[in-house]
Order: sequence, then structure tokens, then C-alpha cells
Amino acid sequence: MSIAACPPRLLRGKLLSAGGKLLQVGVGFGSGSGDKMKTSPGLFLKFSLYLQYGISIAIYIILFNHLIKYSSYEIITLSQYLSIALVVLSMIISSCGTASHQMKILKPGTITLPSDVKQLGIVNRSLPGKGEGFNNFLEGLVTGESVAADREGSGECLKGLAAGLNQAPRFTAVVIEGVDLRGTGTREWPEFLDWKQVEDLCDRFRVDALIALETFDSDIEIRKSSYDVEKTVNKKKVTVKEYAADLSMDVRSGWTIYRPAGKQVIDRNSFTDEMRWDEKGDSPEDVIRKLPSKRRAINESGYFSGRQYAIRISPTWMDVTRTYYRKANDDFKIAGKYIKQDKWNEAIPIWKKYTLDTDPKVAGKACYNMALASEVDGNLQLALEWARRAWDQHGLKNARSYISLIEMRIYEQGKLDEQMQEDQK
Repeated sequence: MSIAACPPRLLRGKLLSAGGKLLQVGVGFGSGSGDKMKTSPGLFLKFSLYLQYGISIAIYIILFNHLIKYSSYEIITLSQYLSIALVVLSMIISSCGTASHQMKILKPGTITLPSDVKQLGIVNRSLPGKGEGFNNFLEGLVTGESVAADREGSGECLKGLAAGLNQAPRFTAVVIEGVDLRGTGTREWPEFLDWKQVEDLCDRFRVDALIALETFDSDIEIRKSSYDVEKTVNKKKVTVKEYAADLSMDVRSGWTIYRPAGKQVIDRNSFTDEMRWDEKGDSPEDVIRKLPSKRRAINESGYFSGRQYAIRISPTWMDVTRTYYRKANDDFKIAGKYIKQDKWNEAIPIWKKYTLDTDPKVAGKACYNMALASEVDGNLQLALEWARRAWDQHGLKNARSYISLIEMRIYEQGKLDEQMQEDQK
């Protein structure tokens, strides 16, 4: 298990980026055996090492908190440090004897579009209409935001949506350019498009529905801080001033989906997406120079916002991590090597043999692994049966969370089948 040292700040419910790169932070929980601990010198040594890891991580987080004590962000309390250390420690211990497997699954969209909608046209209607541009310019002078930057960012938002839809199996999308559709240029919704105009655009560009970006607005904020740090210079410890800056970019995008058949507005919603960059340096000028420009921040945030809306309306491929047991006995180690080589048909007979083992711990782990093999094969019902057997018959505690995960996937599969039914005919 490796922990990447990235942002100098721990924030909750936010997307962070470090060094100008989007950082996706995820925690994977390993599956443990649930075995009782047996005393042995080797095991004691391992436990001591794990305990050191947990304490070290707690100290690492304390240092983070000390570094940002001048910041206005929420500070994690001492009791939470200990909780974090125990959680990390339990994750390390529970992951003993397991290995991870990366796989892609198709997740359904949040909403379901009619099955006859397959070709989508995307238009920009977020630009200000006549008489609105000057007001927006004045607002930009007050807030420090550029109307031109929002114009470019909204274009990136369209590209992000198109890329997300075209990388998924449900729709084909095209960005419609050269069409002058005006809105408010703010977060306020414009009136709905005239249906005759919608029909003409759909006929002209041969699409089944029109997705209009009807509002687009960005808010940028830069927070600066400084703190004293101890460094070794010429073998002597000295205290120097270090500077930090945090750039936060909020993008609020509003989308409307027009379906000319039946003159139906399928969806109209607005969403706020945030991206954040953290940097530090030896001087205020140095740290600001390392941050992305406002233009780049708006463009990247706009593109990300478009990708997020694609996830709302379309099935999307997602990367997920699963765990399996590889150290129940020597045969499990052999099966684990087969999995690393993607030879599932070689590993399955080994696991299946041990599902009837007289040792409930071995049998439970074998059933758990068979559940994973079934999920990888796309047989979710069989995966659920194996996972329930691991828990109900053999008491494998980690199977309970896997049961819930498979049940959720079965529920989502029903929604996914509905969204993909046209392509399956």
C-alpha cells in the first residue's frame, strides 16, 4: 500500500489538484480474512511494523495541520488524528493476504433519455445577448473575472461534454458551431428555445435532440498564507518563511435537453463543479507563478464540468478496484499468479475446489474469490450467490460489504439495461 504525498492541505468533499494536475483521491478498502491472530515472532514483527505505519501517518497529518495553522480551512482535531491512524492501521492489517484487481464497469447515467435519442447536438447558449454584454463587463471589473475567459471556458465545457458522451457506448455527440444562440451571460436561465428553432437545428445537423449550455459562470478565489518551517542549511537547522497559495475555481453550468419529438424538455438543471490547485514556494511571487493562470483554470474547470454532465445523462465506463484472497494456502498463491496474467479460467478451478474445504476460513475465502470471478464474467446473480455463501455458510466478514456492492450493481444493471435497450435490439 502506498500513500502519495501531495497536497499540503486536507479538505473534505473537494476535488484537489497539486502541481497543476487534477488529483483524484480515493481510498480502497482491502478484504481481510477475519482470522484470529496467532502469536509468533514473525507476526509480532509485522504487527509492530503496521503499528509504526499507523502512528507515522497520524504524525504526518499532524504536521500537515501545523503547516496550515494560519489557514481558514477546517482543522482536524486530535481525536480525529487517532481515528485516522486506527482506520489506516486496520486497512493495512485487513489487506494482509489479499491482492487488488483493476476492472472497468459500465455505470448507468443518473437520468434515462428516451431510447430513440441516439444522436445529440450540443450548442452554446450561455453567451450574453444584445445589451447584456456591457453589464457583464462591469461585473467582471468588480469580481476580477473576464467575460472573454468565460466565453472560452464555456466552449471547453461543450468539448468536455462531447468527449464524455463519445467515449461512452450510448450516444454520438457533435458540437454545433456557427450558430448564434444567445442567453443571459449569467447564472440566470433564459427563456426556453422556440420549438421551431429546435426542430430546424435538429433537422439541419441530423440529430435526435439538442443539448444547450444555457448558463455558464465562474468564480475564482486565491487564498494566500505563510508559515515558518525548519530546514537544514550547511548542516545547521534554520527557520525560514514558506509561502502557500490555494486557487479555487467554481464553475456553474446550466444545461437543457430539447427533444423535438413531442416537444419535450428532457432535462433542465444546473451544477456547480470545483477544481482546486495548491502550491508552495519561497516567496509570494514564486508561489503565484506556480499556480495556473485564470484562463487555464477556467478552461480546465469548464472541460471537467462538461465531463460531469455526460456522466449524468449517459452510461459511463468507470475504473473500480476489487480485492481477492491469495494466501489462504499455496494453491491460492498459484491462482493469484494466474489472475496477474489475466488467466481467470486457470484460477477458477483452484478456488472452486476449496469452496468445499473443511476449514471454514479457507472455504469462505474461496467462495469470495468465486464471487469476484463471477462479477468479472458479468454474471452478477451468481456473484451474489457466492458472496452470500461466503458470509452465510462460512462467516467471512468481508463478504458482507461485497454483498451490498453486488446488490447495488444488480440494481444499477436494471437501469443500465433500460438505457442501453435500443443498442441491444
